[in-house]
Amino acid sequence: MLRVEDLPDPIDAPEAQGPLSSDEAERWELCKRSFEQYRQAWWVAAKALDISLRGRLWRAEYDTAEAFIGDVAGMSTSNAYRQIAGAEVAAVLASPPRIELESNDLSRMRDSAEVRDPEPTQDPEPGPGSEPLVISQRAAEALTRVREDYGATAAADAYRTVAEVTGKDKVSQKTITGIVQQLPRKKDTELSEDELKERVRTLAVKQTEKEAAAKKVATDPVEVFRKYVDIVEAFAEKTGGMSAAYDKAASVDKAKADEIAKQVRDHMARAAENFPNV
Repeated sequence: MLRVEDLPDPIDAPEAQGPLSSDEAERWELCKRSFEQYRQAWWVAAKALDISLRGRLWRAEYDTAEAFIGDVAGMSTSNAYRQIAGAEVAAVLASPPRIELESNDLSRMRDSAEVRDPEPTQDPEPGPGSEPLVISQRAAEALTRVREDYGATAAADAYRTVAEVTGKDKVSQKTITGIVQQLPRKKDTELSEDELKERVRTLAVKQTEKEAAAKKVATDPVEVFRKYVDIVEAFAEKTGGMSAAYDKAASVDKAKADEIAKQVRDHMARAAENFPNV
């Protein structure tokens, strides 16, 4: 089974033309093997895409990079490059590298899948954060701002921090997005490595509490009913100018204004029927 460490480093060859050299052909075959076993790890295939695109290895079998990406990956060029960027974070998190059985659709990655490693062989006292972690493509993309500002390693560290706070070995895109959106961009406020980790940790605690509260609201019958207060309140606020609007419309066309008023009255009557008998 091909693993990420079996793949060579990408070599830029923007002017490459003609048949592949023996070295290029070997690299191309490695990339094709990675595409075939994609369902084992999206980010291994993403690295293979990077190698193929930067070295123009696709020219052995395709006329354009777009045709190559569409055939092998079944995605747009922009999505391919998003995967390549996110794969940097995934590779750091998977150190020591691991393979995850997943979807063979190169454009998606399930957040909900629970993936477990077999019992690994570890040192007697492994250091904190040394365990490999799996990250979905979508969660990796959610870390884009951190990766762009501070690099792939910092983005991976942020993910590890959230995993530690939540107690999960695989964090969802929703959770990561909720945290990253609250982080300042580097151009506005530059954070040190320790400051970034601490900020992420604090936000992760708040995000976890927020999601737990939202889950409670979704399952607590009292809280579910309480939502109707917001609905009715919003409706009441929007009806404030209804009488004046009717008068203005009636001055232009009373018949049509009366027809509309009847429609409003019918909706109000239906709402009244739904009101609890208290």
